[in-house]
Amino acid sequence: MMATNLNSHYYFSREVSKGMIKRGYGKILMTGSIHSEVAMSELPLSAYATTKGGIKMMTKALATEWAKYGITVNAIGPAYFGSEMTQAVINDANFLNVVKMRCPMGRVGKEGELDGAVLYFVSDASSYTTGQLLCIDGGWTAI
Repeated sequence: MMATNLNSHYYFSREVSKGMIKRGYGKILMTGSIHSEVAMSELPLSAYATTKGGIKMMTKALATEWAKYGITVNAIGPAYFGSEMTQAVINDANFLNVVKMRCPMGRVGKEGELDGAVLYFVSDASSYTTGQLLCIDGGWTAI
């Protein structure tokens, strides 16, 4: 889990930043999670949450180190969205009850609901935004 969720982001960012530094411009977007911000007693997530918390701090650290080169580093923090990895959990009635209790919108994310945040962070609209984790979570991290 450390290799997939954390180390891969670091090594990829390190390599692509070389060209970005030469050009004096770049955009890096990490994939965090709501579990970069919150834990959850209903599922055994300690290892996962540890890696996603690391993404949050790596985003901040790289943002501060590379801002002088014109590189922004940000992250999105999705809640639960249907995917190959999450579909079994999302289809579980007990988990859906947890979502209804913990998420103010009472549902998982829908296809397309991450698009606006991703487009913002990879476009020039975010030229003065760096080191941020934006949770797209139906209010999950607001409570």
